[in-house]
Amino acid sequence: MNLRPDLRQPLLTAWAVFAGVMLLCLLAVWWLSDSGETPDQLAKAKQERVDLAGNVDLAKRITEQKIANEPLTQTIVALKASARFAPESPFKVPATAPQPGQYFNEQLAAVQDYCRPKAESRSIGYQERLGFENTAKVPSDEAAPYLLAMLQLTRKAADIILSTPNPVQSFRITQPVKQAMITGPAGRPALLREYALKLEVRGSLTDLLWILHRLAQKDDDNDYPLIVRRITIDSKNINPKDDIQQLDAVFDIAAMEFLSDDERAAAGKAGANRNTSGRGL
Repeated sequence: MNLRPDLRQPLLTAWAVFAGVMLLCLLAVWWLSDSGETPDQLAKAKQERVDLAGNVDLAKRITEQKIANEPLTQTIVALKASARFAPESPFKVPATAPQPGQYFNEQLAAVQDYCRPKAESRSIGYQERLGFENTAKVPSDEAAPYLLAMLQLTRKAADIILSTPNPVQSFRITQPVKQAMITGPAGRPALLREYALKLEVRGSLTDLLWILHRLAQKDDDNDYPLIVRRITIDSKNINPKDDIQQLDAVFDIAAMEFLSDDERAAAGKAGANRNTSGRGL
């Protein structure tokens, strides 16, 4: 005897209801599509996109952008010119010099003769060689241009230190690296050469701040600033009652020589190819 209920009829009824609902849904979709509302909405959306984008003439836009970039380009050129360092006479090897290395030695002696009376008259201690090697050996002809460029910077820095309102106690100039550093924004083409110097000065806070300000100044359009890459100031006055307020300051400075487009292309990206020896930053 089979006691299970016969479900065939209810199942057929359920499927018939489901089929009817689906048919009604399809009819509703067809009616909405045929009524014209969906194409109108699509056309409206397309028009809104066109209104937002506008009708752009790419050739005209590029021309306008070039015109807009011109003042910016001129500004960049002017800023480079105002900050750039370039070796100048007498710190360039003359074409008539038979021995560039010997020519450097002669110019070093001239700078020493310039600094000596200034330092002696103000009782300022310093190193006679001004950071250059104390040797009788004549530098190679290949090294002479770089040494002369550094001598030009050394003379400028020494002249600033020797001209403070009140005499500093002492100073020392050294060269942290032995060649110009190619540098620039990381991952971008190299931008410039940095000629680095290190100044160690003992003097009053007033005179140290005067030096800091003077390093960034230009005497004329042909002059150039010395960029301060880092500065530290330390006091040896342990006793608060000490009357002598002498501070020890270290200035890491550099002059900037901007590369030409050809030099930038040859140097490659700064992040991968720059010489970072002795960097303080």
